[in-house]
Amino acid sequence: MRLARLQGMDTLISPPRAGRFEAALQKIFTRSARVQDIEPIGEGFRLLTLDGDALRNLDWTPGDKIQVMLGGWVQRTYTPISWDAEAGSTRILVYLHGDTPGTQWVRALRLGDSCAFFGPRKSIRLAPAASPVILFGDETSLGLGAALSAQATTYMLFESAKRADTEAVMHRLRLPNASVESDPHALQAAMAALLQAHPDADIVLTGKAGAIQQMSRLLHQHGTAAKRRQSKAYWAPGKTGLD
Repeated sequence: MRLARLQGMDTLISPPRAGRFEAALQKIFTRSARVQDIEPIGEGFRLLTLDGDALRNLDWTPGDKIQVMLGGWVQRTYTPISWDAEAGSTRILVYLHGDTPGTQWVRALRLGDSCAFFGPRKSIRLAPAASPVILFGDETSLGLGAALSAQATTYMLFESAKRADTEAVMHRLRLPNASVESDPHALQAAMAALLQAHPDADIVLTGKAGAIQQMSRLLHQHGTAAKRRQSKAYWAPGKTGLD
């Protein structure tokens, strides 16, 4: 179901608005897009389709990022799931986590609203002739999983306390070879099994900084070569500016 409006959000604080100087800089350095579609997935996610002439004829590689300006010099980073350079459209998945600026922004969006963003820019990139990939992450990594799976065989392991919501996204995005766990011991066991089944796979670790550190220790124990690993911390408790 697609909604022209997301109701029941009147009590939320409105996202900050761009001042005149910020708006002037955005016109020079950012791209402008229009919100073409807002699709709720469960209670915790919104799948956004953005379009506009500024999205045409751009070089985009699966795993690249965009940085959306939310106003007040606040920005949040998202991984496009797909990009149609001919039609001028892209899709991003937004995780509604607490009362954060990103959550406030997407809950206030309406069809036809405009937004400004930087990018696409390099973030996670696979080799041209990509080996199988093992992706570890959490709710913030689902969009990356969808993007990478279009480029290489990708085995995905997600950590999530809200399993049903995450499984709903996995089903909607048709993520192959994907599983979700909430128990730390189950996560470690699942990753160990993936490493054993796919010893030549490249490893991509994303999501919470602390979880990446724990998985990095496991990879070290299994003798996984550092050159086969990429890490990108999207968030950490009490910290901002990670992407």
